[in-house]
Formats: sequence, C-alpha cells, structure tokens
Amino acid sequence: MLRFIRKYQLFILVIGGSLLMIVFLLEPVLTRLAPSPMKAKVAKLEDGTNFTRADTQRANVAISLLRRVHPRALGPRSVGGIGLDPSNESSMALHWLLLVKQAEMAGLVGEAGDGVSWIDELAQMEARVIVISEAQQGLITNNAQAEQRLAELANQISNTMHTNASRSAGMARSTLDDVYRILAQARGVYRLLSAMQTMPSFSDVNAIHAAHEALDAVAINAALLDSNLAAAAVAEPTDEQLQAFFDTYKAQSPEDNEYRIGYTQPTRIALGWLTLDKNVFMNAVKVDRVELHKLWSQNRDQYPEEFPVEKFNLEAQYRERIATDMMIDADRIIRAQIITATKGLSKTNGILTLPDDWESRRPKLEDIARLVVERINERFSVLLPTPQITIIGDRWLTGNDIASLPGYGSSTYRIGSRQLPTYTLPQFFELEEPNTLGLDVQVGLPIVDPAAEDQLGNRYYAVILDVRQQGPAESVDDVTRERVVADYKSVEGFKLLSARIEEFKSAIESGGDLAPAIELATSLVPNPESIRTPDVKRNILVRRDSIDRGRLTSFVEPSLNVESFRTAVIAAAAGIDPLATPQAVAADPIAVVVALPESRSVAISRVVAPRPVSIEEFRALSNGVVATAGQQELAQASRDLEDPFSFKALAARYGLTWLDEDKAKEAGADESESAEESSEG
Repeated sequence: MLRFIRKYQLFILVIGGSLLMIVFLLEPVLTRLAPSPMKAKVAKLEDGTNFTRADTQRANVAISLLRRVHPRALGPRSVGGIGLDPSNESSMALHWLLLVKQAEMAGLVGEAGDGVSWIDELAQMEARVIVISEAQQGLITNNAQAEQRLAELANQISNTMHTNASRSAGMARSTLDDVYRILAQARGVYRLLSAMQTMPSFSDVNAIHAAHEALDAVAINAALLDSNLAAAAVAEPTDEQLQAFFDTYKAQSPEDNEYRIGYTQPTRIALGWLTLDKNVFMNAVKVDRVELHKLWSQNRDQYPEEFPVEKFNLEAQYRERIATDMMIDADRIIRAQIITATKGLSKTNGILTLPDDWESRRPKLEDIARLVVERINERFSVLLPTPQITIIGDRWLTGNDIASLPGYGSSTYRIGSRQLPTYTLPQFFELEEPNTLGLDVQVGLPIVDPAAEDQLGNRYYAVILDVRQQGPAESVDDVTRERVVADYKSVEGFKLLSARIEEFKSAIESGGDLAPAIELATSLVPNPESIRTPDVKRNILVRRDSIDRGRLTSFVEPSLNVESFRTAVIAAAAGIDPLATPQAVAADPIAVVVALPESRSVAISRVVAPRPVSIEEFRALSNGVVATAGQQELAQASRDLEDPFSFKALAARYGLTWLDEDKAKEAGADESESAEESSEG
C-alpha cells in the first residue's frame, strides 16, 4: 500500500488538490442556494397566505416600536389598547399580523403620513386624561387652567412621541418612515375596532328617545361645601382619638369605605443601584488623532467634508464607539462578579436559591464599582471615575416612588421582546405563582442579567436591600401623623356639615338663593374671614350621566359630578313642567342638598328650570348620542360572546394552521386545535 502511494504520490496530490479547489469555489454558491431559515413557514391561512419566520420577526419589531412610541396601544381593549396578549410572543406576533391584514382588507390603513398625523391626536387624548385626573385631585380649579394645561401637555407629549419614534427607528435600524407606517397600521386597527362599536343602527324614534335620555337637563345653581370649611371648628384629636381613627382604617383600602380613606400600604422596597453613565464613559475616552483620520479616510461617503470640518463629528462617533466598548466590558466584569458569587447555587424556574448567610457574602455595589474602575482604566488606558452609587435605605419606595426617581426610574429591563419598567420591582414580591418572568428579583441579589437601561444608553445595576410586604400600616408614623390628622378633621368636619343638611335646605328655600346656606356653613368657623367662600356655579346643566358647566360657569368641581347628586337633582325636578320658566320655578324654590361622603363634602343647589333637549341640540349632538347608545346596546348584546378581534376568533375566521410545531406548542393547544378545525371545515 505504501509502495502504491509513493508511486502515485504526485497524481494523488493533484487529484486531491483539484477536489479541494472545487469545494472551495462551490462553497459560496452552495451557501447561497441553501434555504434561509427566515423563509421557514410558521403558519398559513385558508386563503393561501403564508406567514414565515421573517414575517413574525417583523411583527415583533413592529410591536416593540409601537411599545416605545405608544405603549397604551399594547394594553387590553378595556383600557384603550388593541388587545394583544403579551403572554406568548408567537401568538402575539400573528395576532398583530391578522389585525393588520383585516384592517388593510377594509381599506383602513394609510401611509406613513397617517401615522405622523395620528401622533397629534394621541397627544391630545393622553393630555386630556392627565388633565381630568389633575382636576379630580384639585390641582386644576378653573376652565382657563384646564385649557392651558391641556395645550402644554399635548405639545409636550407630541414632541416626546416624535422623539421616541426617531430613537426607535435608530435602535431597530429602520427608517423614520418605517416607524410611522407601523403607527399607520395601528391606527387602521383602531379604526377597525371603532367601526365595530358603531355597527347598530337606530330608528328615528329610538334616536329621539336616546337624545332625551342623554341630553335632557336640569339647570341649577350649586355650590360645594367642602369639609375643610368646618375642619377649623374641629378640635385637635387626642392621641387616643387619633389612634382609634387610625385603627379603623389601617387595614382598609380607599375602596373599602364611603370616606375613601385607607392606610393599607402597598409592597415597598429599600433600593440601591450602581450607574454606568454613558456620558461619563464618553468623556473618559482619550481621542487618538490618528484613529480619527483613519475613520475619516475610510468613511468619506459619511464624512464628505475635509478633515478639520468633520473633526467634531468624527470625535463624537469615536467617543461613542469606544465608550460603548468600555460599557460592554464593564457589564462583563459586573456579571462575572455575580456569577462567581453565586456559583454552585441551585435554581428553580431560573431563580437562584440564596443561602442563609447570603447577606454577609453577597457582592457589595461599592466593591463592584471599585473593580470596574480598576479594570477599565487598565484595559483602555483611561481615567474613568468611580461609577455613582445611589442608596435609598432610609425610606420605603412604592412603584410610584420608583417611577419618579431620576434616571433609574425611567429605565427598563428588556426580557426578550418584553420590557419591564423598574417601577414593577415591588410587584415581584406579590407573585402568587413562581417567578417565571425571566428576571431574578430577590433581596440582596444584584440584578445584572440584564441590567436596566434608559433611552440615553445609561445602565443601572440595582439591588433590593429590604422589602416590606403589602399590608396594614404598622403605625400612625408609617402613614405620617399629618395625613392621619388631616383625614380625622376632614371626616369630623363632614359630619358637622351633614348634620345641618335640613337647615341648609330650609335656608335655600326660604331665601330663594344659596347665600343663606353658605353663610350658615361659614358660621361654623371661628374666623369666617380667614376661609375662602365657596363659589356658586350658576346655570350648570345636570344630566343623567354628566354635569355640563353651561354658559355662565367656567369650571365645575369633579366632586360635584357624581351619580348620587345628579340623581337627586333629576328626581327633584321630575314633577316640573318641562317648559316651565325660571321665574315660575323660582316662585316655589326647590332645594337639593346631598351629602357626598366620597369627597367629604355637601352639595347644595337650587333648581333653576328644566332644560329639555332642543331641536338644534339634537341636530348637533345626535350622532354622538346615537353612537354612545349603539355602543351600549352592542356591549349588552355581545356580553357573553367571543371578542371578534381576539387572536382565537381571528385564527378561526381566517383558518389559521400552525406549521411550526414548536410555535404551536408555545401558542397553546386550544388555539391551535380551534384554528385547525376551522381550516378543515
């Protein structure tokens, strides 16, 4: 055999070399001919439409971009979202594709410009929600303030959404038009959902009846006697009285009692974190002129001007690139510290089981920061300052408190395609089921996989120092004495006012005006001149479901616009001729005085006259009235029916069949089977 090889050695080498050359030349061709995994089919529809992995990937990108620009869209339908189920990425992506497909088939999806214009509408809607909330909290007291605040917020939210759209485009390596097209698709889906809500048709008689139900009003003059009017007449509570009051409400939530007082505390945590500030890293970079010139010469299409002109942009990009490398390296160092400290510990559902002595051996943020500085400075020959460490251990933080923290409060944890805001950390300690969210949150364990990151690229490595579980407040000081005293006086002041309801009513009916009742209320205060006299709202219009400020009043307190007061006013005016004049009604004054424990106030009013809906009002408002009545009728009729735009309903309607077995298992057997049955049928 060896003799044969020696004899034909040259021939074998030539043949072997030729074969290797052929393989080498054919490799790129074979690679191009090989099927791309992104072209693999995931699901198909009865109409022949196929969804590939690339389609679902694009859908996930669209969902991610939508989450950054308009997060409310990804919520349930009940809170203004389009109803995507975030529990499963596969079905969520297909649900989005099916919704967009149906909206496009209905001709409801526009181009990128439609997405641009939608942002202004969304900004107005979001601003209006905030203004209404602020008005209910008493932060806005008149219509002029409300309009000014609405304009400011709408402009601010619009600018933020456009900025988020631009940043999202960069993060997803897409164009800004791509983001706006996704917004246009979402707008088309909203139009689709809205179209369903306006489906019922009304006869003329039903429309007139609905208009009377919704628009017939009673004009009144009204004022709100807040408990603070009488609170000055309430003596300071003794320690025993205050403790007894606190004990009544310490284990209650505001929804548990008529006064809307509750001292049950949410889950709260003590928190600390280490910050990797990207600007600090960029400032620490030493700029190499040779590297800048090399960057300029190799990217002339990006930097067409001469080197001195482009130097600023070149330096910014160079600092950005090196700072990113430094932060990636710092992230590895930090993770390595935690991996080393937890090596050998067992896991359940991806969650480490920490030993009893973990507090004494856990990695401290100070030690981690020191190690990061030492190694980064050594590897990159820079003078990076010690990363900032923030410790909040002197007070308990709720989710709202965390959200208001600068920097860390606005950052998120990215788990796959999901984003968990940092303000959700306390909720991890309220989970009834095992933590399977992909984020290991425990007391004393630094959260580094992943780190939280904000939109500026800063990273935060947090550690929960302690936790106080949701439950009753432990003491008056746990709530703050000032708050408990204020609530005590407010309730006692309300009781004083409520005890005089009949006196207020008699004063109004005998005097024909609200002034005598207001004087009676202010007489309870030792120094009436020190308080603000309640404003009288004149000719406000009380309807079954709302109170309109009318033409003479600029603002109506939300506390007055409650069902108990509206019902009492409408009942009091029920026997009056609908066409009675204010003079005729004033001849025999009708007073309506109602205690409102929810706001701890008393509403006093005098009926001015009925205000039945006019022909002009019917013509102007009938469309809205009919739409609202139609939505109510539709909701009642479909109460027990499947949502026609849920993933399950869309999959059945389009005959969706899963082709990827793994994806089918992820989405759930029920949905897969129902879709296949529909397809076979």
